[in-house]
Amino acid sequence: MVLIIGDKHVNGDISAEILFTDFPDLKTQSESLFNAAPRMVRAGERHVYVGQREMAVSERGDWVEVLGSEDATTCHIVIMRDLTSDRGVTGLAHLDSEDPAQLLALEAAVRQRSGSGGPWEYEVSLVGGYEDDRSCSRDITDTLLFTMQNHSAVFRLRLACVLSVNTEKRVGVDWPRTYGAAVSLDTGEVFRAAFESHGPDPDIRSMWAEEGLHNLYCHQTGHIVIKPFAYGVSSSAHKWIQQSDEFLLTYCSTSPKVEPPTFCDMIRAQFQRMITDPNPLETLFRGGVSREYHRDEMSGLWIRIEN
Repeated sequence: MVLIIGDKHVNGDISAEILFTDFPDLKTQSESLFNAAPRMVRAGERHVYVGQREMAVSERGDWVEVLGSEDATTCHIVIMRDLTSDRGVTGLAHLDSEDPAQLLALEAAVRQRSGSGGPWEYEVSLVGGYEDDRSCSRDITDTLLFTMQNHSAVFRLRLACVLSVNTEKRVGVDWPRTYGAAVSLDTGEVFRAAFESHGPDPDIRSMWAEEGLHNLYCHQTGHIVIKPFAYGVSSSAHKWIQQSDEFLLTYCSTSPKVEPPTFCDMIRAQFQRMITDPNPLETLFRGGVSREYHRDEMSGLWIRIEN
């Protein structure tokens, strides 16, 4: 049960409240992420985009070269790199809950991909979450710190671009300084990122009903795989689509003042999907078959493999 920040073992409880006061070097290191502008990851690049409640695990020399995510306001993007081998096995997840099961699922997936018998040691970077007025971000940060500190593995916290480090004032309102991050599988470099494409069928993937993490990348084939799942359907879906942006932000967001411009469009796409496919196990996943996508080398886009 070891959490290491810099070269110091964390003894006793650690919380978001004292993270940067007790470890000022971590604050300095984390702020260095903002020395460069966000890099646009183009659709043609060999990458996997990880959405909310999703994760992907890859390694150096794999089918892809970059893992990344964006649109994180109160959510946290967690990047975990295995230090027990030289393969650079790395997992990236977009967490939206203070349930420790999400981080534990990411750790288990990285450990399984590494395949060694331990002892387990990881380098961890946290990006996302800001000083929101509902303290949703703080609750998630506290959960991540507590879970790492009470796990059997060793976690070395490299970056914590969260809370005060990831907050700036705009016209009197607290805003996230960055919404996205990515990691190079070759070097392990973590950088701010924006994405030209969010990968295949983002409206379907945004409908994950369970709070657990969904591992969408198959390293054996290099394919993205959406396994069969059901979702709840609102009887008023057609009315939600017609609502104003202000209404959707008020009732669908944990951070309505600072959501990215695409937020309301995605909410409407979710309700439209409920209308077009109210029984996804019959129409989207016929016969219990997953939706699978391969990467087209010419365009870089993910193309569905028809069964």
